[in-house]
Amino acid sequence: MTIEVDVHELVLTGVEAPDPAALGAAVSAALARLVAERGLPQAAPVPGPLPARPGADLPAALAEAIWAQLGRSA
Repeated sequence: MTIEVDVHELVLTGVEAPDPAALGAAVSAALARLVAERGLPQAAPVPGPLPARPGADLPAALAEAIWAQLGRSA
């Protein structure tokens, strides 16, 4: 199975993001881990802003948000 995710725009408010390439690689790795562990979600929440927990691991939080949206129909 191959899943390709293309993020056109990512808006991070109140978060200091690392180098974009490093962030992308970390999110890709976290997302691959989620899909391997959980498979694809059955349904996704309505899209919209997602509040981050203080001290949350940014790549893991982004991967969780992307993973949840994989359950949405195209």
